[in-house]
Amino acid sequence: MAENTNYLLNCIECGADFFKEGERDFYFNKGLEMPKRCKPCRDKKKTRFKQERERAELEEILSTLPFEQIQKTEMPSTDSNASLFIIGNGFDIMHGVPSSYYNFRDSIGRKNTLRFTLETYIRQDDVWGNFEDGLAYLDREMMLGTLDDWLDNFDVLDEDDDDFSAADYFAAQDFATSQIYILTQDLPKRFRKWIRTLKPRNSSKPVDDIIKTDARYINFNYTEFLETIYGVPQKNILYIHGDRRDKKTQLVLGHGHDIDEVFEEWYQANKNRKEFQPSLLEKDRRYDHNDNPVYLGYFLKDETKGNWKSQMRYDAINNTVGLIEDYYENSAKKTSEVLLRNQPYFKSLAGIKNIVVIGHSLSKVDYPYFKEIVKYNKYSSELKWFISWYSSDGLKKIIKFVSEMKIPTENVKLFRA
Repeated sequence: MAENTNYLLNCIECGADFFKEGERDFYFNKGLEMPKRCKPCRDKKKTRFKQERERAELEEILSTLPFEQIQKTEMPSTDSNASLFIIGNGFDIMHGVPSSYYNFRDSIGRKNTLRFTLETYIRQDDVWGNFEDGLAYLDREMMLGTLDDWLDNFDVLDEDDDDFSAADYFAAQDFATSQIYILTQDLPKRFRKWIRTLKPRNSSKPVDDIIKTDARYINFNYTEFLETIYGVPQKNILYIHGDRRDKKTQLVLGHGHDIDEVFEEWYQANKNRKEFQPSLLEKDRRYDHNDNPVYLGYFLKDETKGNWKSQMRYDAINNTVGLIEDYYENSAKKTSEVLLRNQPYFKSLAGIKNIVVIGHSLSKVDYPYFKEIVKYNKYSSELKWFISWYSSDGLKKIIKFVSEMKIPTENVKLFRA
């Protein structure tokens, strides 16, 4: 039967007809109040509400901010030889470069296996909102949850069976852990391919009044727009996480968490769940009947009492656990290696007196770099920090950063990018 397209309501804002009989029946059956606005007007109202909430939050933060706020035009004329500029992704974005991780998501496409893996196997509400951080939260339960199915699909027999096939065993395990391969192998390739496509969408120079071509720069971006837009010589720039033009060097991408802390957080949050508790029968308390692979791999106290079912399954579960935990190590941003490789550069910053931060999120993952700057600086307690901000979230991160770095508040000035 064709759907009745008679519209029953008028939007109280735009006056448009909306709401079909089928929709009315749905609302009626669910006991819901009939809407007063059409969907476009409802969406606009939500957007207005969100903007008003963000504006109120911003005003509250600004009213209590312990730092002096200045305009870009009020930026002191700093000595280029004593100035270090730190550039983050916000720099590229303010030049019209579609370089947010949401842009990366859109470049992948909706039905791509990489996007599916990231959005399904990473335990974050919005993996794209804090992309690198999210890589530290691979879902152990989902990874192990499919192992038995793959062993069954490949009809893998026990290892002492004459028809046991090592090829089938490893194939089943490869399929069960394919998401790890996708995240550690496919992701870097796809990411680099996307980075190569980035370019500015406008010719504006929003920070032309503060950029100094003869100053020093640490660029956390992979792009060369400091050079092409502002004429900063390449020799003055340290591409701390890699330069997209250098095809021989892998771009640095990954989370910055202590993997032991991440594991302990997960373990403590899950150890008391019912499905991860021993299952001991009254008639035989020497044998644990819980055969959940996550329980066996992570929570079983005595593996000799585990309900492994076979030697093959014992090996499969423990090998899979090993692969999962290796992922956490392999997906970490190798900050210590980057610092060691660039130690001479950080030592050369001993005479820096002014640090200008443009478009950097000041995420905790990058704190070690800032600490290294301060560590070798002979004016560390007197360093002047000029930090750009864009949103209330950015201001919150600045407050946390200054506190964590133990920077005197009088040494910090903020300007809006």
